[in-house]
Amino acid sequence: MVAKRKKKSDGKNKIGILACSNTTRVLDCPVSACLKDMTDRKGAFSRYKGQEIELIGVISCNGCPTIKGEEVILPKVEALLHYGAGRIHLTYCLMTLCPFVKRYIKVIKAKFPSLDLIEGTHAPHQTDGQFRCGVAAMLKERRKTIIP
Repeated sequence: MVAKRKKKSDGKNKIGILACSNTTRVLDCPVSACLKDMTDRKGAFSRYKGQEIELIGVISCNGCPTIKGEEVILPKVEALLHYGAGRIHLTYCLMTLCPFVKRYIKVIKAKFPSLDLIEGTHAPHQTDGQFRCGVAAMLKERRKTIIP
């Protein structure tokens, strides 16, 4: 099923955000840096300076590792399109960390050729190498649980 996009009749840029599951689900990132830069029109959102934005939704990928990542990413994009997104931003973390992001971009563009797919959200706070190393270290830490 192909999602039907709602028309941009009110002049707003209707945006969806596709985030990295490792950062949102495992590391509990609330996508705050992305949303702050969206509000302030910084980073990849600087293209909207002087324009209205409506956030349609934020959704995460299926997580790593995945064999069927390409098949799983399309329904997530369809969900954002269904609710009216005309543009989808791939988060900074997804662009920096994801080993599948190039394949995701390829299948999304093939399935939805008219979709404006934007690579990035917030401006980097550190170099990509520092970010990758910091996230890798956090992912290796054992989460605290009730079980000793």
